[in-house]
Amino acid sequence: MSSSEAARPRRSLLAAMLTIAALAGGCFQPLYSDYTASTVGGSVKTALRGIEIPEIKGLIGHYFRNELVYELDGSGEPDASKTLKLEAVTGESVEIVTVDYANGRADSAVLVATVTWKLTRKGGNEVVSSGTNSVRVPYERSSQRFATVRAARDAQVRAAKNLAAIVRGQIAADLVS
Repeated sequence: MSSSEAARPRRSLLAAMLTIAALAGGCFQPLYSDYTASTVGGSVKTALRGIEIPEIKGLIGHYFRNELVYELDGSGEPDASKTLKLEAVTGESVEIVTVDYANGRADSAVLVATVTWKLTRKGGNEVVSSGTNSVRVPYERSSQRFATVRAARDAQVRAAKNLAAIVRGQIAADLVS
């Protein structure tokens, strides 16, 4: 058997796989396209713009709301055309990772931020989407008090940004019909 005869089945298999991939390529539809239908009517993109997010308690809640408003709509203004309402509760805890035994201080910590949210139709109690998400954000602690406070605040901001991105993706995925 020559090498060209051995390569023939591989070529035909490759040609078949490329043909199938080309035919299946037309089935793909981007999630944030203007033409992707949502379960609440319209496109997913317009449904995301139609989500009202009231104030959320706590520092992480504040940053989470701001990031989510920016990612969904960009305005945050209450609007009569908003058809969905997102209610969220945030929580946080700190885990100490390493301790310097010479002075008894924590060298680093991990902020664990959690958000429990529910997306409902405005004016009704029909739950469109809901979930609980959490992220872990490490940060360094210092012997200087202000540096530790600032590092903890930066960790809260990063956690809120990560949570907003996760929740936005989950809501978009749940809105696809």
